[in-house]
Amino acid sequence: MKTTAKAKLVKLSHNVEVRPVALLKEKLARSRLLIQLTDSQRPMMDAVNELLNPIIRQGHHALSQVSLSAKSETVVPELHHAWFLLSYQRVELGWWKIDKCTLDQLASGYYGSFSSAPKSPLRSPSQSEFRLVKRLMLAAINTLPVAQIDAEELELELVTNTTPIKAPVCCELNFPKAHSGPGISFYLAEHLLGLMAEQPSQYQADPALNEKLSKSLTQLPFRVMLELGQQSLPVTGLQQLKVGDILPMNLHSRCPVTVGKRPIFYATVHAHEGQMVAKLTQEAFQLEEQSNG
Repeated sequence: MKTTAKAKLVKLSHNVEVRPVALLKEKLARSRLLIQLTDSQRPMMDAVNELLNPIIRQGHHALSQVSLSAKSETVVPELHHAWFLLSYQRVELGWWKIDKCTLDQLASGYYGSFSSAPKSPLRSPSQSEFRLVKRLMLAAINTLPVAQIDAEELELELVTNTTPIKAPVCCELNFPKAHSGPGISFYLAEHLLGLMAEQPSQYQADPALNEKLSKSLTQLPFRVMLELGQQSLPVTGLQQLKVGDILPMNLHSRCPVTVGKRPIFYATVHAHEGQMVAKLTQEAFQLEEQSNG
């Protein structure tokens, strides 16, 4: 008996990282997903910059660089920055890291004023800052090729401890070097990558496709040939032919009408209103049935 598979028990104390894999239907085709994420980098940066416009108009630098990295190790949140977790139907979608000073300035741009000097607030984020972070994360997610997400099912919470985060992919949105503060990081959770892999096909078949195809097929042009006669010549006679020779022809009493090389009708030739015409007299397949019978 041939052994085709082996299983090994892995103890929890060994701390081996295990990822769920759907056999035969591998949902996370990593190379394809990374290509999709790479194509979404610039649209993501533009979408976030659009929401940063209130502070950009006041002289704040806009995001100028975006990079993508695959994370094989866990990430520990640095709580001197603001970290937020976005969940969908109670499943983690991603984490958003933003400098507290930048978030405070942005909230002031939307809901307050710029009269106060920039500083890193020590207080907990306000409800307006929560709303802004949710808008920022949704804007970033909407640039990804994911299935439609019900906004009512989204939950945003503040990360308040240093529990390591398992995020396989991170998108870094950085300000130019002239900016003294850190950039923005978007850590994508495994479930969000799964939503990208499970997105429905954008192609929708035309419900009238069969009818249109049938109509198009009936409009295809065919070349119909009518053979008036033929003449057999020996090879020696064929070699002696030259321009100006006259060949005797044996005209058919029933001229075959063919499509390609297959006869479909037999016809007789007549003159009608100054034109030579062919009158169909018999279907070729009927003649074949009679000869076979």
